[in-house]
Amino acid sequence: MGADVNQKLFRGFATTAAVREGHCKILEMILKAGASQPACEEALIEASFHGHAGCVELLMSSDLIRPQVAIHALVTASCRGFVDVVETLIKVRAILCCNIVLENIDIA
Repeated sequence: MGADVNQKLFRGFATTAAVREGHCKILEMILKAGASQPACEEALIEASFHGHAGCVELLMSSDLIRPQVAIHALVTASCRGFVDVVETLIKVRAILCCNIVLENIDIA
């Protein structure tokens, strides 16, 4: 029996800890071990906050990121000036996710 990759500790999930330090290879291992949607989404926000484009690309390719979380990551990276993260999010269709969410918002 191995470690639970989805256990949330005082500093977040294992995915979040790996991303915080920029360890994309470790993140990849955790993703393959079955990281959950909440773990991936928290890690995406952390990656966009710290400017780790490689980690953002891995997380966005996991198909576990909801559109509103991708929007949050895009805004975070934009505010912090991380051009490479913004480019990565656009490249992996974060903008498409934004359009899907915006189409579903009732502005009336």
